[in-house]
Amino acid sequence: MFLFIAIIFIAELIIAATLILFIVKADRAVVSLHRQAVAVRPQIKAVLDGVKAGIKEVNEKQEMVINYLRKKRNQWLVNMAKTIIVYLLLFLFKGKCKKAASICQGLLLAKDVWDSIPG
Repeated sequence: MFLFIAIIFIAELIIAATLILFIVKADRAVVSLHRQAVAVRPQIKAVLDGVKAGIKEVNEKQEMVINYLRKKRNQWLVNMAKTIIVYLLLFLFKGKCKKAASICQGLLLAKDVWDSIPG
């Protein structure tokens, strides 16, 4: 009976020593990893600052593109409205007054020439 208790006690000591050994190895690994993380921290901070600046730059460019597209859309809508009004006037005047229709056609030709000039 005492031999059985002694064998169990020795087995528990071996298991406890093995667990303690693994805990010490894990502690050393964590300490080593912590040292490496501390050593690399300035580089990580520099990279993150660069990423932050890049994101700000992309955000500014995106806002510029959106504003440019809004301006172009508004210009396109105004030009479309002008064209529709001119063609509507031409249609209305063509039936009632031949002189007014020819004047509108001349104005439309002048507008088309003006719009075709780059700049």
